[in-house]
Amino acid sequence: MTRREFMGGLAALSSASVLATDIKSELDPNLAVFLSDIHCNGKYPGRWLEHQHAILKRYVAEILAMRPLPANVLVFGDFSASAGWVEDFKLAREILSPLLDAGIKLTCGMGNHDKRRNFLAVFPEYVDRLLVKDRIVSKLELPYCDFIMLDTLREKEGDQGNFVDGKVEGEQLAWLRRKIAAAKRPLFLGAHHCPRESGIRREVTCGPTVCGYVFGHEHIWADNFVHDGTYGNSQTVQTATLPSSGFYGDLGYAVFRTFADRAELTLHQDDFFFNREWKRPRPKNWLARVEAHKNAKITFYYEKIGNFYKM
Repeated sequence: MTRREFMGGLAALSSASVLATDIKSELDPNLAVFLSDIHCNGKYPGRWLEHQHAILKRYVAEILAMRPLPANVLVFGDFSASAGWVEDFKLAREILSPLLDAGIKLTCGMGNHDKRRNFLAVFPEYVDRLLVKDRIVSKLELPYCDFIMLDTLREKEGDQGNFVDGKVEGEQLAWLRRKIAAAKRPLFLGAHHCPRESGIRREVTCGPTVCGYVFGHEHIWADNFVHDGTYGNSQTVQTATLPSSGFYGDLGYAVFRTFADRAELTLHQDDFFFNREWKRPRPKNWLARVEAHKNAKITFYYEKIGNFYKM
């Protein structure tokens, strides 16, 4: 190697280091992107769901083009196309790896198509982050609020699939109740399944600082509220149902921004059911759905309104 080649190599390494530092310095801790139901198929490549991988790769590129970059990306479960095969998680990691390379932190939940052991085999760094034994539960401490990602997966034994519905129960439920009772800051809860199905509707609505619940599973963008359902209880909590990040239903992702008094979740919808890789005409009512969802936004206020029946 000549001295010129040696010096050129040092310059290239230095430039790459500076570039990486510049990118990471642009990470905004008040900015996150929510993905859900990414349904990667690495088990049987070339047979089905090829459109899904192209769409998800496009979303990753769009995230990396954001300035500033989000400091966090959260995936709300269903990494796998079907039965939680390890190959599906490997493909998911391959597609999502540019986010990790940019210094973005990945926070993951488990959906009814996933398998915990295969997830941890492909994402071994997650083992040290688990807050509840045998459950993929984690907590993000953001500048103005905290976000807890719960694990609602109900696995069947072996490789015979999972239950479609999801629950928070046992040790995880006890842990969640302790965290809610001790919370001093605005608290968001997230999971693959909705709060009613997860069995934690009362924990969500009655938690003193719980101000929002975000979930996937339904592949449909929806702005709603959850109510305790008890006569005389007026407390409600804002919820958001996320689109599928490329499989079917509402297709897209959501951008989460936190402020001192609120958080905003803005939909970036790509299509509805038909995706660009399918060369089919779009029915007018489906085009209207995409148009209606342009720049749709949900606002979560940190203020927890008291029960006016008891004031």
